[in-house]
Amino acid sequence: MLRIAAGILILATTTSVVCAQSNPPGRTWLNGIWEGTGYQIDTAETWTMRLVVAGNRYKIEYPSLKCSGKWNPISVGTWIARFRERITLGIEECTDKGMVAIERLGHRQIAFRYSNAGAGNVTASAILNRKI
Repeated sequence: MLRIAAGILILATTTSVVCAQSNPPGRTWLNGIWEGTGYQIDTAETWTMRLVVAGNRYKIEYPSLKCSGKWNPISVGTWIARFRERITLGIEECTDKGMVAIERLGHRQIAFRYSNAGAGNVTASAILNRKI
């Protein structure tokens, strides 16, 4: 009887480890509403930002610039996520098709870095705080 119980315990432990590995933790760290102030490095200007993430949908708003759009994911890891930005409203006010890198700083803060399409250097940055 003791061997059967031990076998069941080993099977249950193995099953829970396999299940945990099949669904990697940390893929939902961006879910929520994030806000902050962006800084344009080349012009020393600032602007407001709001990022709304629900599942695999990434909506970006720049309220003070009167433009918004979406981020198309390239890769989302446990600590860093990369996107291609597509401006869909107010395209004359904001640069389109840039590359975005988001770094997880903690549960309530992320770092935003933006590079223009085809450029490798960061042209804008921000710290965004989780609101929800």
